[in-house]
Amino acid sequence: MNTRTFLFLQGPASPFMRRLAAALESQNVAVRRINFSIGDAVFWWPKHGDWFTGRQKDWPQFLTRYILEHRVSDLLMLGDGRAVHADAANVAIALGVRVHILEHGYLRPDWLTVEPDGMSAHSRFPRDPQAITALADGQPVADTTRLFRSSFLTYALYDLAYHIPNVVLGWLVHPHYRTHGAAHPVVEYSGWIGKAFKRKRRAKNAQASICAWARHHPGTPASSAPPLFFFPLQLPGDYQIIRHAPGGDLYRIVHAVIASFARHAPVDARLLFKIHPIDNGLSRWPSRIGEAARRHDVSDRVFLADGGDTDVLIERATGIVTVNSTVGLTALYAGKPVIALGAAVYDVEGLTSQGPLADFWNNPTPPDPVLLDRFLRALAATTQVRGGFIGEEAVATGVAAVATRLMETQERLPLSFRKDRSEKKFRYAAELSPGE
Repeated sequence: MNTRTFLFLQGPASPFMRRLAAALESQNVAVRRINFSIGDAVFWWPKHGDWFTGRQKDWPQFLTRYILEHRVSDLLMLGDGRAVHADAANVAIALGVRVHILEHGYLRPDWLTVEPDGMSAHSRFPRDPQAITALADGQPVADTTRLFRSSFLTYALYDLAYHIPNVVLGWLVHPHYRTHGAAHPVVEYSGWIGKAFKRKRRAKNAQASICAWARHHPGTPASSAPPLFFFPLQLPGDYQIIRHAPGGDLYRIVHAVIASFARHAPVDARLLFKIHPIDNGLSRWPSRIGEAARRHDVSDRVFLADGGDTDVLIERATGIVTVNSTVGLTALYAGKPVIALGAAVYDVEGLTSQGPLADFWNNPTPPDPVLLDRFLRALAATTQVRGGFIGEEAVATGVAAVATRLMETQERLPLSFRKDRSEKKFRYAAELSPGE
């Protein structure tokens, strides 16, 4: 007799969720699935799934009835940012259902996140150093070695297999469904095609920008080298921005950071923005950042690179400015000062800057290495497993590890750590608001 019933919602564009369902079913667990689009069904086939084809406003009531009718005990989904997932988390928590959020790992490379309730501002992971120390007690060091090979071609083919059926036939099957992405897939692909044609020029321009940013005048002592700040851009449509950053608008945040840099940074400081590796090229970052730099009279000190080795840039930087990117955690691991402008699981006193952005430009403070070690041990032990969504070995490893974690009956992060999902306070909201 099944003692638990897992309800799967949307997952990554890969066979991961279907194989995870099979692994759970082999342990005498019932698994159900709700599809929202043909793309969902493609990666669930040949397993049966139920459908929701109604309007977004009807989804919470539909899900409530579904959970009660099928005695759902656990809810699993990719992230908690998509509208259907955000509502689902609220409904499930209110009904006493355990919510499991699956995502790419906070740790990189080759980790996955399995987290209760939600991520970032919704994460149960504590921000208190004493609580983190208690979770870290007796836990091993987090392994950050690379285990699997990644294939962008496989990722792209899976993405096409998900979106093409939705574009061609979706209007017949699910007319009310709206893609979770910021742009229509056709627009997204057109942007990628345009970037592909400019690949060599982008690489050349990126190298020139990085060299200009890091240039050190011959004969000048290293101690007097200019401060170098690095801002790795996220995707404007990323739900980590939309739901877990001040104002939910990356363009406005970038403009505010440039304005703050112009007003408060040392006169010889330089700031480099790096475009996200999978940005579709439609964000117009060169014109946006160029215009903001000119407006604040810092065009000679603000640079933009569409390429470059992030690890090398972190190593060269004096400090890293981010919203809530996992690059911030990578930078902490490298011992670099970091300021997180949005809600980030690693935004902990003693790890990241807790003061104003205006102060960070002049006094970037590196993380406490002892607390960082405890943080990484605690994070790996409570929310991380090895594996990936793409590639046979990565999927097989991830499925086994996630299934094992899901079958645990004892909470690794206790309910007493649960955050109020309706309450979000951003430390830098005022400093990043227009006119500040």
